[in-house]
Amino acid sequence: MTEQQKATPTASLDWSLYVDCPKCGEANDLSDPQHDTEHDIARHIFSNAWDKLNGWEVTCENCDHEFTIEKVEY
Repeated sequence: MTEQQKATPTASLDWSLYVDCPKCGEANDLSDPQHDTEHDIARHIFSNAWDKLNGWEVTCENCDHEFTIEKVEY
């Protein structure tokens, strides 16, 4: 294998943001496109604007209960 044929290391970012439903207790991944259709959650997380997610409305993917996020913690 020549130098040009060697694979170059590539990093892959995999992220998630979980919140448990206060009604059924199931975890909801807010990074999922079902919750982040416009990529607003990702933009706030990756620009360190986590406070903009305080009060964010969520619908539980398990029981359809609607609730709001109090805050995001690391």
